[in-house]
Amino acid sequence: MTSFDMKNGSAVFIMPHWSNGGSGLEKKWLDKTLESIKNQTDSNWKILIADGNSPSKDAVDYLNQLEKEFNGKLEVIHMEHSDGPGHARNVAIKKAYADGHPFIVFLDADDIASPKRVEIARKTFLENKDAGVVYSTFKVIDEFNNVVPREKLSQSIVEILESHDNAPPQGKGTWIQIATETGYTNLTSATSVRTEIAHANLFPPEKVSEDYYAWLVYSASGAEFVYTPDSPTLYRIPQNTEGSVSRSREGGKKGFYTTKCRVDEAGFNAASSIALKRGDISDSQKTKLYVKFMLKEAETMGREEQLELAEMCYSKAVDIDKDIAANLVKELDFSNRAWVN
Repeated sequence: MTSFDMKNGSAVFIMPHWSNGGSGLEKKWLDKTLESIKNQTDSNWKILIADGNSPSKDAVDYLNQLEKEFNGKLEVIHMEHSDGPGHARNVAIKKAYADGHPFIVFLDADDIASPKRVEIARKTFLENKDAGVVYSTFKVIDEFNNVVPREKLSQSIVEILESHDNAPPQGKGTWIQIATETGYTNLTSATSVRTEIAHANLFPPEKVSEDYYAWLVYSASGAEFVYTPDSPTLYRIPQNTEGSVSRSREGGKKGFYTTKCRVDEAGFNAASSIALKRGDISDSQKTKLYVKFMLKEAETMGREEQLELAEMCYSKAVDIDKDIAANLVKELDFSNRAWVN
């Protein structure tokens, strides 16, 4: 039987990995990531790297070398194929659950953890038995570890940081605030979760916005969110591309945001269905939240200048309930938006 000892059990860093060799920067980024784990003030941790059958033999050999160097603190899971970071995380989550690790610290292979990441997460979970998710803020760094000023960031990233500046979603039922007010708010590499919650609510089979989907479901299932500004992550977005790896993989911004809209909506529907089944919301509340969610998606797409997608989301809001949509557009002061027609 799996036993979770929050006080004495080791936290587990879960890290998806895939490499085709590339420019060699990936290895340097991974080294920086692992160095940030070595520097944790709470040294009771383990690392699970889920490699999605990387085509680079050198990269795989390096992972095997690291496994030996870490003397049992790092384990590589060699997967037969890659189906995106969510799939890799799910494989590692199942392993973490079976091994009895009390909580998971998500960290991608190119991001850098705060030295107090494990310490603060453990302390929060111990002090608040209802806390299911602990997340922090972040700073964006480029491929050379330089901090990128906010004015140079995409609007969707700025939107996340604004939610941290103002009123970071916390407590129970956080999914409603995320879905209808702030948008995606907790970066994966700044998020920690109790292992049993992650195991019960695995990432969906998607390669874009799979984390947003998971956060909504975590919350709707009853997990309480706790925000702390005291363990900020360094989130790497190379500046010589259209943005993050996921954006590049989807063929640039338009492809990425088209997929994001679809997955976000699926996440909202999954979360609202769970909340409805639990008796946390009524049918009428679900309808109004659905309209408000679609308007929030339209707002996010508008900020990214994806006006076709913004108009699509707005039209869906109207199709769900025209009167609710009209009232919300007025209430939210969206009447002057280019995508409102």
